[in-house]
Amino acid sequence: MSDAPGFFDFAGQKARNIERWSATGWDEVASFIGPNPHHFEAAWANTRKKILAGRGGMAVGFCWPAFPFAFAWFLYRRMWLMGAVLLIVPVALALLISSPGGSIGISVAMAMFAKSLYAQHVVARIADVRAAGGDAGAVAEAGGISVLGGAIGALIIALGAAAFVYAILDRSP
Repeated sequence: MSDAPGFFDFAGQKARNIERWSATGWDEVASFIGPNPHHFEAAWANTRKKILAGRGGMAVGFCWPAFPFAFAWFLYRRMWLMGAVLLIVPVALALLISSPGGSIGISVAMAMFAKSLYAQHVVARIADVRAAGGDAGAVAEAGGISVLGGAIGALIIALGAAAFVYAILDRSP
């Protein structure tokens, strides 16, 4: 039996989150982030303050690269699941509602919360590395960026934009 709290054990999840954030300092987070960690320091500090106060952990900010390119940005930051969700949800919404307008709202929301979501991802991954017996070197190695992931995300966005433009221009009678 696992000591981890279950899905609906909100008090246990909150306590585990507080414990993870209490045990993680900025220097360790910066080494995990890799290039340009200073862009995330305020989001990490604000998210940490909220979590340690027991108020949840979504600090609002704005991430300009995540606004037009959220899908690619999350892949670049090695957040594979979030990137996949951001590829599938707008397409599903467009098919269900027959309107591409839902993706604008998703883009704004992702831009507002991208850095906070990334801070939460970083702290969770650091805790996983530590639980597996990893040291500071293992933490730095587990993090970083994926240029290939970002490039694939950008390529998918470009192909989608090209298909959209082609569909608009190819309105033959």
